[in-house]
Amino acid sequence: MAISYGVYESRGMAMGGAATAIGNYAQAPFYNPALLAFHDKEEEEGRDGRVYLPIIVAQVSEATEAAFDAIDDELDTQLSSAINAFNALPTSANMGVVAGSATELRDALDDIANQDLTLDGFIGFNISEPSNREGGAFYFGTRLIGGGVANVSDTDRALLDDYIDSMNQLASGVDPEIVRAEFPHLINSRGQLIDPTATLTSNADISALAISEWGMAMAKQFEWRDQAISIGITPKLMRVDAFRDTANFNDNLESVEDGTDEFSDTRKTHVTLNADIGVAAIINEHYRVSLTLKDAFEKSFTTTQEPDPVTGEPQPDLKVRLSSRSRLGLGYVNEKFTIGLDYDLGEAKPMASEAATQELSIGAEYLLLDTLALRAGYRNDQTGLRDNLVSGGIGYRWKRFVADVAYVTGGDYRGGGLQLGWTF
Repeated sequence: MAISYGVYESRGMAMGGAATAIGNYAQAPFYNPALLAFHDKEEEEGRDGRVYLPIIVAQVSEATEAAFDAIDDELDTQLSSAINAFNALPTSANMGVVAGSATELRDALDDIANQDLTLDGFIGFNISEPSNREGGAFYFGTRLIGGGVANVSDTDRALLDDYIDSMNQLASGVDPEIVRAEFPHLINSRGQLIDPTATLTSNADISALAISEWGMAMAKQFEWRDQAISIGITPKLMRVDAFRDTANFNDNLESVEDGTDEFSDTRKTHVTLNADIGVAAIINEHYRVSLTLKDAFEKSFTTTQEPDPVTGEPQPDLKVRLSSRSRLGLGYVNEKFTIGLDYDLGEAKPMASEAATQELSIGAEYLLLDTLALRAGYRNDQTGLRDNLVSGGIGYRWKRFVADVAYVTGGDYRGGGLQLGWTF
């Protein structure tokens, strides 16, 4: 998935990501710094300051989970081991192990075949302090964004099907010479299986950014024709670790043998400055409109590439892009009920080779007994390339302790969030 505007905490996740107009003071540094100034009391009177530690959210696609499971289970290594065991002792039991290992690997490839691999998470903390028509906040956190496209070849699927079929025939008592004649690309003249993992061509173009930010948000409110208008900015220092690699089975086998992690070896660290900018207005007390720009300065980061394994020639560095994202927000806010809509004004550009995205988010919150907040949301990708997401969550306050949890699901995508905090 292209880099979205972002979901950075549990209230925003529960409300579909709609937070640029209806976000509270603690959300302001992440979505719209201008919201910090929509406060009409001094700091010591309002007690609306927040400290949140930790803030944890994560969103992941099922294809990504399947890929992680396949890597964690080392399915290619399991198949190689099963083939070695069969070649050492060609019993029916070992034939079944080979067929089972090939089936698991083929099913794993089917699960990720030609799908986008997506991972988006954030962990950090923030301190927000609204004042009388102005406010400030500080946060630190790391957003991990992973994207990729799994390219699974029909040739690999057919090859694994042949291994399954040949082993099932041998286990059922078919003459080994007949099986060898039918599958000469699998069984050599000595009747031994050829390990297919070195010849599989399926791969994935994987990109990732680990963005660590130190941000200081500030906002000031002005009056224009009896309407409140706030302007906010969040200057931030960013450390960006960029990764990009084409992962395949040959790479995996080599990295296992020599103890290296080829994806991590592509990492290149960059330190840069950026800023988020926001404007928001309150109309007739309860209605809000906002316009924001996230990561106002577009950045491009290079990754380190190993020399060509055949020629030894240096390969050009691959790029990972962090694009600017603009968003329009509309909302209605009163003491008990809040509802809002956020809309990306343009398609967010991919990091590398993934599909673009453009989100429409709707969220609502109802306060029950002043201590419990019930939340729900909906997120739609305007490009039509991804499934719609529905979300929900609760917020709870007991004296000065606050907690928020959220869950999101839709199609092959799911996520969750948790944050704990303290009012002051």
